Amino acid sequence: MRVKNLMALILFFPAIVNAQEKLSKLQSPTSPASSILGIQPSVVLSPKSYQALETALFSNFNNQAGGSIIPNDFALEFSPYWTENHHLSLQEYLYPKSPVDQFIRNSSFSIASTQNYLLGDSSASNGLSFGYRTTFYFGNKADREQVVEFTTALRTNMKTNIKISSEVEKMFDMNLITSQEQLMDTIKPLMIKAVRASRKLGNLEEAELFVNEIITVSALIPALDLDNYYPYLDSLYSLIDNRLASEPIFNKYKAYIMERYGFSIDLAYAGLVNFPSNQFESSYMARQSFWITPTYRFKDKWRFLKVMGVLRYEWYNIHYYGIYFTNSKVFANAFDYGLSVAAEFGKFSLKFEAVGKYSKSDFPAGTDSQGNSLYRKDKKSDFQYIGAFNFNLGNQLVLSYSLGNRFEPVVNPENTLVSMLSLNIGFGSPTKQDIDWDK
Repeated sequence: MRVKNLMALILFFPAIVNAQEKLSKLQSPTSPASSILGIQPSVVLSPKSYQALETALFSNFNNQAGGSIIPNDFALEFSPYWTENHHLSLQEYLYPKSPVDQFIRNSSFSIASTQNYLLGDSSASNGLSFGYRTTFYFGNKADREQVVEFTTALRTNMKTNIKISSEVEKMFDMNLITSQEQLMDTIKPLMIKAVRASRKLGNLEEAELFVNEIITVSALIPALDLDNYYPYLDSLYSLIDNRLASEPIFNKYKAYIMERYGFSIDLAYAGLVNFPSNQFESSYMARQSFWITPTYRFKDKWRFLKVMGVLRYEWYNIHYYGIYFTNSKVFANAFDYGLSVAAEFGKFSLKFEAVGKYSKSDFPAGTDSQGNSLYRKDKKSDFQYIGAFNFNLGNQLVLSYSLGNRFEPVVNPENTLVSMLSLNIGFGSPTKQDIDWDK
């Protein structure tokens, strides 16, 4: 039954979430909480898309029984700012004026849970992790100029349409219109004047040709009903807007907005809490991590390519590991460094990451002749490489499969195979209606 429910969600969810035109495309699941808990194998955290809420389900095909299992590990990530419409301009949406604005808008909080967190004796316990992150985007001068160009073009079309519609509705309010033909004859000079005033077509001959095309095509829309003229006017305004090319301009906007080209830096923190006796009163902060993830998204002919780096510092609760992982060697801290390359081809994307780990700690080495404790410094290097295959079932639904070699785990160090299926679902993405195009 659970498998059928999951398949139904995968098949029918895209139709639900794509009802409105989204301005943010969901990424594969890479929250700080799921990463530190180990249910997500990737170390590199992709910058979070603008979603009020994300939820991810994980299924590990390399479980101890040797077979596939139903997803029983999950993660949630919540961005408070995007739970409501702030009526931002496009410029403010893409490039906030101050770092504080970026910090607040891009802040997100994550939580992840598993009932299969293995202790040193291979017994399962409950693991809970929490995380925080924010992203800073750095738009260059060319990016900002392009946004201004887009905004100006859309605003010009909008003003032209408003001028025409306001005059037309005045005529209907004054009962000056008696037929569809008389309406078009009356508003033709108004449309020519509005188009020329917008500087879209400054030449009189070009403006007349443009308006004549609108009048010709208007004969194909539903006939004017003088007792209920609003359906006809809606069709007429839509026709004018299409002829002004507002939709193609917006589509160009949309691609630019959703891809977020250029340079960004992601800062993240996460902590792992373990309940070794599966009792809420008995818990340990086992491990903590801090990430710095610089990202660059290319544009133009290389726009399918994104490159990410990672620097992650981790520190471990040696007292906790000494109690519950008595036969394992655990280092006090570790430093991860690496690179990830992602390529997107429409709905399908590939990601490959290679990350190194340098761990070190001071271990007891007996006592000296005076009874003072002695310690020896020990260190270790490790390496992981993972490939991920992602498919966007919709702007708010991503199916991912990861395969590769992970860092040597504390329990079962020979088990380094990664074989993971995940489903990431987004809610509350900003839509076209959330942008104030007049600003």
